[in-house]
Amino acid sequence: MGIDLFFIGSVLVGICLFCETIFMIVTLHNSQQAQTVLKDLWPKIKETLQAGKQLRLEVKKATRSTDQNDMFHALIDKVYKAMKVVGSTWTADDWKRLLIDQWAHETGRKIGKVAPSLDGERVVQLGLQSHKFTKEEGSEFIEWLLCWMAEKGIEA
Repeated sequence: MGIDLFFIGSVLVGICLFCETIFMIVTLHNSQQAQTVLKDLWPKIKETLQAGKQLRLEVKKATRSTDQNDMFHALIDKVYKAMKVVGSTWTADDWKRLLIDQWAHETGRKIGKVAPSLDGERVVQLGLQSHKFTKEEGSEFIEWLLCWMAEKGIEA
């Protein structure tokens, strides 16, 4: 299966030659760049639509950065290690879920919920996950986590 890659302006575009799929991801930094990207893409979009093919355009806020992800995972690891010393048996991932839930509760965000498993033998947590954080939420969670750690006497 061949994939043809090319640039339209500053946007890397891929076309799957076998499945006739076009895909592209671009991070927009300002309105001028957004206008240029959309202007540059319009001829290809128009051509595809006029050929009777459908497209899906998805625009969403940028998600949290790798630096934010690394930072809050390092902080959560410190919480995990500090709590393990005092007898906690929860894993770092358990602490992550507990801390995100507490942050969501304290900041008025939609909190996850629990549901019975399909076979009725367990409880499954549904809801807020860090990989869906926006950059703003990532920053807010890190600030909240630093304050929470300070309140609990856990060194950041």
